[in-house]
This record gives sequence, structure tokens and C-alpha cells, in this order.
Amino acid sequence: MDSAYSFFEAVVGGMSARIWPLYLPGMILLAYWAYRTQKQGGGFWRWLFPKEIYLHKSHWVDIQLFIVGRLLSLLGAFQIVGIATVFAATIIGVLGGTMAQTDSMSPVLVTFLLVLASDFAVYWVHRVHHEQRVLWPFHSVHHSAEVMTPITVYRKHPIYDLISSSVKGALLGIAQGVLLSFFVSEISLTLILGANAFYFIFNSITANLRHSHVWISFGRVAEHIFISPAQHQIHHSSELKHYNKNYGEVFAIWDWMFGTLYIPEEQEILEFGIGDEHGHKIDQPHPSLVAALIEPLKESYNELRGIRKTAEQVTPAE
Repeated sequence: MDSAYSFFEAVVGGMSARIWPLYLPGMILLAYWAYRTQKQGGGFWRWLFPKEIYLHKSHWVDIQLFIVGRLLSLLGAFQIVGIATVFAATIIGVLGGTMAQTDSMSPVLVTFLLVLASDFAVYWVHRVHHEQRVLWPFHSVHHSAEVMTPITVYRKHPIYDLISSSVKGALLGIAQGVLLSFFVSEISLTLILGANAFYFIFNSITANLRHSHVWISFGRVAEHIFISPAQHQIHHSSELKHYNKNYGEVFAIWDWMFGTLYIPEEQEILEFGIGDEHGHKIDQPHPSLVAALIEPLKESYNELRGIRKTAEQVTPAE
């Protein structure tokens, strides 16, 4: 029994995985609330798991990329082990060691600051992948999804996982190092449990509905603070007014602060996929697993070549 559980945990990804079984009841209950309040027709289960979405060829690519990601993870590829710890230790060393001899700040507040730091890192890693032409091809795999299900969160190129985990780990490590140096003497079990509890609640309630057809908005006031499933669905829209909006994962405050926030006034009909800055829909660039893995490498390489040629043209010969 234990070996079977361990195998299942390894395949799915454990509690860090959005599709971990413990997170599904909350998703289903919230979806049922939306089903009832929005007076959707037909049966609930047929509405929640429509065949036209779950049998769509785009969803099949999602599943294949999920399998590839899990295989690479199990093989140890693209894993940056302990990068946050390394950066935290470096910062503590630079600042002259742990300065806080006693816990001078509430563990709840420190936990909140750690969560904020993590989410801030996610915002900027996400935004840079949209705005830098060399990086965008790797993230475009995720945005080329034509339908969305909870599996779509795993529709990612391995290079994107490598870059994002490295940068997020580094930024989070820096934040941990500063907090350890000035405010707390150690990362206690209370802090770890607090952060884990926060993400457990997030994953249990709204996380899996972010990549779905289920429209759930938090309302105009709350959506200045938290990113709702509807706001993330808008982020995946190909329409011009939604272009490069709502980068946040948990908090909307970063989008609000840096001018990328979009709050819907009412429920919107969305078309998922890639659109350009002029509002033109781009044909599916990743219709298969092979295309999803190979095309971003070609596109990023071509962008690098273009940048190099431009640099050579503007640099005078010696």
C-alpha cells in the first residue's frame, strides 16, 4: 500500500501539484456554487467536464506535456535543488550573519512577507517571459492552449520550467536571507507550516479553476488584491484588450501597482489562444507534442541571431 502511494505521489507530484486529490473537493464545491448561481443548464458533471473541452486535441497536448514534465522531474532533469537556501545563506553572509537573536517579528507577519516575496517573484518572471522576445517562445507553449482544464497548468516547455524555477528560487532566497538577518533567528516550523497552509488553501479553492471554463469573479474591490479565476482566464484571452494583462498568480496588487491589471465589469466570452499586440489571433503554433518542444527552440534561436546581427550592425568595426 505504501509503495503504491509513493508511486502515485511520484507520478502526480505530491502536494505541490495542483491536481493532488486533496485539492479537488474544494474545486468541485466552488464550481457547483458557480453552476447554481449562474443557473447553468444541463447536468452539473456534464457542465464541469464537457467532452468538447476534455477531448479537444489541445488538451491532449496538455496531457503529453504533463507526462514529459513528470518524467523529466523523476529523472532529475531541470531541477535546481536548494537554490533558495543557497541565496538565503549568501545574503546572510553578506549582511554579516544572523543579526536577529530573538524573534522580533510575528511569525504570521513573516509568513505573509515570505508569501508576498514569492508571489512578487512569480509576477516578474511571468511578465519578463511575455515581454522578452527570446523568452516568449518558451512561455507561448502555455498560452497556445485553445481550451483550458486543470492540466493546462502543466502545459509548459521544460526550458520555461528551468528558467522560472531558478529565478523564483533566487529571488525567494534573497527575501528569506533578509528576513533571517533582520527579523527572525531561524526559519521555524511555524513559518513553514504557515506558508504551506496558505498555498494549501489557495490550491484547494481557486487554483484549479484558473485554467478552466468556469467563470468565477471576486468582484471589483477584491480583484484589486487577489487574482480571481476569471482574471487568469482573461490573461489567456487572445483579445486585444486582454493583451499582457493579469500576470499575478495569487495577488493582484503587483498588476495594480505596475499597470497590468484588468478587472472585468461582467462575465466575458473568451477565446483562448495566442493573439498579438494588434489583436490578431495567431494560428496554433503547437498542434503536437513535437511542435511544442521543438518550435520554441527554433524561435528563440532565431531571436538570438537577430539580436546578435543588430548588435554587430550598430557596433563600429575596430
